[in-house]
Amino acid sequence: MKKTFKYGFVALVMLTILASCKKESKLNANLNAIDQNIITNKNSTDIWLDQNFLNPYNIETKYRFDRFELPSGKNITPPLEEQVIPAMEMVRDVWIRPFEAAGGADFIKKISPKQFVLAGSAEYNSNGTITLGTAEGGRKIVLYVINSFDKTDINSVKQMIQVIQHEYTHILNQTVDFTPEYQTVSRGGYEANWTQRSLAEAYSLGFITQYARVSPLEDFAEQSSNMLMLGRVQYNGLVASLPADAQLKLRKKEQYVVDYFKTSFNIDFYQLQREVQLALFKVSAPVLSRMIGVGIGYTTLTSNPTTDPNQSAEFLALWNAAKTSMAAGGFVLKDFKMTFRAANLMTLRYTFTNAAGTTTYSADADYTLALNAATGVTTFTLNATQPTATVPAVDPVPYGNMGVINARMAGVNSYFRTGSFRANWINQIIPGEIGFVGSLGAFYKSTNTNSYFYGTMGH
Repeated sequence: MKKTFKYGFVALVMLTILASCKKESKLNANLNAIDQNIITNKNSTDIWLDQNFLNPYNIETKYRFDRFELPSGKNITPPLEEQVIPAMEMVRDVWIRPFEAAGGADFIKKISPKQFVLAGSAEYNSNGTITLGTAEGGRKIVLYVINSFDKTDINSVKQMIQVIQHEYTHILNQTVDFTPEYQTVSRGGYEANWTQRSLAEAYSLGFITQYARVSPLEDFAEQSSNMLMLGRVQYNGLVASLPADAQLKLRKKEQYVVDYFKTSFNIDFYQLQREVQLALFKVSAPVLSRMIGVGIGYTTLTSNPTTDPNQSAEFLALWNAAKTSMAAGGFVLKDFKMTFRAANLMTLRYTFTNAAGTTTYSADADYTLALNAATGVTTFTLNATQPTATVPAVDPVPYGNMGVINARMAGVNSYFRTGSFRANWINQIIPGEIGFVGSLGAFYKSTNTNSYFYGTMGH
């Protein structure tokens, strides 16, 4: 006790001496050199950021390098100033504006990160992964790889906005938590060591990505952000390509996400999803030939040429001739459907009824589909061998029915099999939106663009 008091007394004496010798002088430190984000003379980039983020949304964007805003011990490149506005334009157009359209003009003003921090390169992790974005306490989002961002490259835009959608979902969850029942859908499938697990395994367990396996929180954020960025066509196509149990789990998670946005924020998630896709389509218009196939997007084209008013004259004449021939045989031809299956397989189905309309029949035939995703050039080649009762899980009756009506459908069949087509939308002939479930797609004869058939694209 005495020793402690003695040292305290000495310290008190020293403080008294120091206080009596105090001299005042002006500090020479340049604080602006320490923190470059103390801006005295704003440049055009700063003014643009103020006008588009700070003033309307109270969101600060820091692009001048600040080591205190980024993880210590990591080599991270500062962002190039010329990359800032292009990147933040996409943040505004593809993230903010869709939420305003679906949630109201003030939604982002009420719930948003208050700061974006931009980094030029990625953050490289010891497990071989890279970090593309982080969120801290619902207040800050760090966006990496700004120096390689290209606002004209749809993949570059999607990558950046996906990060924001993911991190923003965390912010929404901090405002209103999602139901704990969500984590029961893939119970037992969460795995901290997710980098060592395959995407196929993640899918089989009902996870939309490998990273979704980290925890229920990350799972929900991945589910929400991927549904928004994939859009309904791609998401439905992916889910439809998976085993039944995986489909069931992903559909359950989808419904939890949809319900969460509606009950917590009165947002129609599918409208939000649509608004995001419309914003992405302005960056790169959807290409039909790149959206057809199992696990890719559309898997069906359905058409009723009798009621679809704008079939080409050549195809409609062949269809009407087939209707007449079918009627002579006591049948009523209704429609046709192309189902795009795995392994370049397309199943063509005609639907028809008896004369009274009381019984419906199907007639199927399998074709080899050759579709060039880049050019859209497509051929349909009838397979020499068709399924029979000996093929597991195949109903042989519709294939047998094709033999019954084959001669009556000869003109239409020949049209499909002859020459090549080019897959494209038909919105230049029939105005309408492209890239969505229910959009109209067509196959145009390569030698004559006035000859085509079209139908509703779906799953």
